[in-house]
Order: sequence, then structure tokens, then C-alpha cells
Amino acid sequence: AVRARAKDWLWTAFDTWAKVGWDQARGGFVEQLDMDGRPDPDATRRVRVQARQVFCFAKAIEMRWSGADRAKTIVEIGLDYLNTRLRHPDGGFVHLINPDGRVIDPRRDLYDHAFMILAGSAAYKAIGSPLGLEIADDAIAYIDTHLKDDLHGGWFESSERELPRRANPHMHLLEAMMEYYGATRSDAA
Repeated sequence: AVRARAKDWLWTAFDTWAKVGWDQARGGFVEQLDMDGRPDPDATRRVRVQARQVFCFAKAIEMRWSGADRAKTIVEIGLDYLNTRLRHPDGGFVHLINPDGRVIDPRRDLYDHAFMILAGSAAYKAIGSPLGLEIADDAIAYIDTHLKDDLHGGWFESSERELPRRANPHMHLLEAMMEYYGATRSDAA
């Protein structure tokens, strides 16, 4: 009974976000819905949420959601948005954007890059997307080159190297690398 309720809840969530989650006018996923289930088109958008939506719809395909064809389209347009609108000109991916896609905060954040790896890996696994794998590989390369702390271990929070360093981005990086390994079986992971 619990599994059936959980599946019903997930399918309802997939249905809802597939209908109202993508901003048809400006591209990208909306950040949030109001209490009536309407999208808030004016909310600032976190890059990790953009990537997380791609991940979720890739998982919907994997779970055999009845809207898998729609999920595939969402994954593909989501990956294109990540690739064309969220890249930083100096490498990596930006942190925050306006609803129209203009960059608000250009810092490169470990948390965001972990979600880029997660999204790209899941898309590669679910639909064989070379772009998904490219995004994941680029995020890994940026982290290894710019965020790795060779002196103390682990990774810096962002390109700004703010403190304190938190466990949560590191945990999401581990989760992302597990997804990457599951999708690629690469020893490089």
C-alpha cells in the first residue's frame, strides 16, 4: 500500500511539473509553484534546480512513467538549456539566473556542479544523451581543476572559496558520482 501511494504521488508530481514546470516563454524550469499550483515565473532560478529537474525527468523515464515520451522531450530541452544558457564563459556553470536567463550570480558552486553531474549522468543513462555525458564530464573537470582542495582535502564550496565548508555539497557530489559511475561504469569516476 505504501509503495502504491508513493508511486501515485510521484506520478502526480511528474504530471504537474511536466505541465507547468517548463517556462514556455523564456525557457528553463520555473523555480517554484504557488499554493494553487501555478508557476511563479518571476522567481530567481537556482542552477541546481534546473539540473535537478533534468535528473527527475530522466528518472521518470527509468521508472517507466506513462509520460515517458514527454519526459524525454523535457530532458532534451533541459539539457540544451543547461548547455547553452548556464555555462560560465571561463568554464563551469553559473550559480543564479533571472527568469529571462540573465546571470545574477556568476560564481561556480560545488553544489550546482554536483547537480550538473547528476543530471547529465541520469540523462545519459536514461536516453543515451551524449550532451548529458558532456555536461557531466565538463562539471567533473571543472571541480577537479578549480575546486579541489589539495592542501586539506575535499573541495571548496565555490569559486569564491567561502567558509565554512559544508558537508551537504560534498554529499551531493558523492551522490552524483555514484550516478555517473552507474551510467558509465567508468573507472575515472
